[in-house]
Amino acid sequence: MIKRELYLKQIRRWIDNEAVKAITGVRRSGKTYILYSIIEELKQKGIKEENIFLISFESQKYNRIENYKQLDETINKLVKNVEGKIYLLFDEIQLVEGWQKSINSYRVDLNCDLYITGSNSELLSNELSILMSGRYKEIKIYPFSFKEFLQYKKEINKIKINKFNEEELFDEYLKYGGMPQLLNINKIDKYSYLEDIYSVIFLKDIIYTHNIRNTDMLNRLLNYIILNIGNTFSANKISTYFKNKGRKISTDTILDYIMYATDAYFIHKVPREDLIGKKVLKTKEKYYLIDHGFHQTKIFNTETKGNVLENIVYIELLRRGYDVKVGMVDEKEVDFVCIKNKNKIYIQLCLDLSKESTKNREFSSLEKVNDNYDKYVLSLDKEDYSNNGFKHRNILEFLKTDEI
Repeated sequence: MIKRELYLKQIRRWIDNEAVKAITGVRRSGKTYILYSIIEELKQKGIKEENIFLISFESQKYNRIENYKQLDETINKLVKNVEGKIYLLFDEIQLVEGWQKSINSYRVDLNCDLYITGSNSELLSNELSILMSGRYKEIKIYPFSFKEFLQYKKEINKIKINKFNEEELFDEYLKYGGMPQLLNINKIDKYSYLEDIYSVIFLKDIIYTHNIRNTDMLNRLLNYIILNIGNTFSANKISTYFKNKGRKISTDTILDYIMYATDAYFIHKVPREDLIGKKVLKTKEKYYLIDHGFHQTKIFNTETKGNVLENIVYIELLRRGYDVKVGMVDEKEVDFVCIKNKNKIYIQLCLDLSKESTKNREFSSLEKVNDNYDKYVLSLDKEDYSNNGFKHRNILEFLKTDEI
């Protein structure tokens, strides 16, 4: 596996800090590997192996721990005779009932450095925030970026990367997505592997966690969202769609199911913002997947290529720490309004800008935004179409760099 410096840079700053390091992300995105990377970092700092403890609650060794009292008994036995500071790393800790009480007590009672991972946003619930009094740092883990995908191809597959094969490699990334273990799997089995991941998320992180009975309707709803990534729709529209199909589901239930899938980090809801009135619009959000490969398991054709590229760029913007919304100005849409460190950028996406009508359409939305922040159009074109203060970037070049 490759060294994921994007996340290790964040973590290094917090090693030996009293804050609990909460490493979050969808299942199979590489959180466990990050824990092993942290262990290597600790050893390089001179920490003895006997002072480092990795407790995975999906491991046979620890999967019988069901509640915080059993966890406390286990930890007390493990660290009883250890001298010096201890390092406790808990993988998928949300599987232990009442774990928050244990983590908080270790922080208070033990000379320790704490790391936890989880596949549900409830990991950082209000209860934990109250117990920790804000003493935690969240590090969000995403599937491989295109840059990491190329790094893997170069370091693990020993492929020489050049301008002649980059587009071919991007086509592979576009087709299958960036779930880390996917790169170890033969092409014939990649989609079935993605379907297996979906099944685990569906069963363990949504149905089991929230005790959902109408699993068929949940599955149909998620399929609807998967097939419509990057499109604007509302809960009412979805309810009407299913009603026309002879299936009844309330808007409240739809909103609950969407929230559960969001909590599991499977989908992201992106609000729309009125760029003139400076207010968030409460209807017709957009939805994107944590990894576009899940869309490709359902459908793969040129008609949805633009939506898939949107999904890729949206997740990339999150990786880079941007807060992202969809912009609306005079009924025209700006794909992404991105804010980080009080700086703002606007981004439009399209497949190509070779036609004058396409250029007029894509640039016209940005022309209506009356401020001095940078405005970009991303496309697959190799020719530079920058003009009138608007900056054009090739999508592959954007994805290979760390900043826009």
